[in-house]
Amino acid sequence: MKKSLIIVIILVIVIAIIGVVYFASLNKEQPTNANEQQESINQSVTYTLDYEGKNMTPGQAFSKEIFGEEEQYSEIPSCAFEGSDKVYNYGSYEIITSQINGEEKIYSVSLLDDTISTKEGIKLADDRAKMIEIYGENYRENGTEYIYTDGNVNLSFILQNDVIISIQYTMVTE
Repeated sequence: MKKSLIIVIILVIVIAIIGVVYFASLNKEQPTNANEQQESINQSVTYTLDYEGKNMTPGQAFSKEIFGEEEQYSEIPSCAFEGSDKVYNYGSYEIITSQINGEEKIYSVSLLDDTISTKEGIKLADDRAKMIEIYGENYRENGTEYIYTDGNVNLSFILQNDVIISIQYTMVTE
């Protein structure tokens, strides 16, 4: 009787230790503050966009000093955040920014002509076959829109007659 009681107590202690270690490791993997969460997001993003030395990846801080004077500017009510979004049109691309945690950040970037391409080389007027060759078939389809998600960025292509007519990078907010 004593022997079986000791075995049960040892098993309970071992299971308790395993549980504590497991839950402690989960807590260590979870970022604990906003800076660690943003660093975690930035490390997981592979759909990035750089143009003329400017990082335009959604989620990055926006600075007018870096991007320069826009061709057109407007503000629209934000669908994803409180307040208004700012829309900066630079001719070949358009950047929409939002106030996120008190800082103006890039929410989305739309490529407007074929003088700018994705980091992987896809541009407007390329065809569906080239898009799939570069990005694969791991996309969500929404009508004529093909959405690739990686990290905190959606990269979407809208096609018409198998030709890319729109390319947009958008920050995932869910």
